Amino acid sequence: MTTENRGYALAITHGSTGATAEKVYLKPMSLYVPALAHTAVAELINTLADKSESEKGFTLTVTNNNNGVSADKDFSRLAELEDATTAADTVKDLINIVRGYESDEETNVCGW
Repeated sequence: MTTENRGYALAITHGSTGATAEKVYLKPMSLYVPALAHTAVAELINTLADKSESEKGFTLTVTNNNNGVSADKDFSRLAELEDATTAADTVKDLINIVRGYESDEETNVCGW
């Protein structure tokens, strides 16, 4: 039986309005390249309907669509997400968290 790769979803959610911009990447390892990660985040920011600053800020989320494991990080201002270095580092960190959870589940069957 072949399992279909559903990829990883990268999403930005506006804290006040709940509006979300999301894109699925079938090869998420490409987002380890800082320029590609920053471009991906910038595209999501551009597709958000309401980009006004909010009291609740913004949340960047990475989700493995194959098993539902996700990790996110909150930002108080949109300007933080627009910074190229911050965006690239955060995407990489979130992917590593999701991947780390997956490898932990594979090696620690007993839950230790």
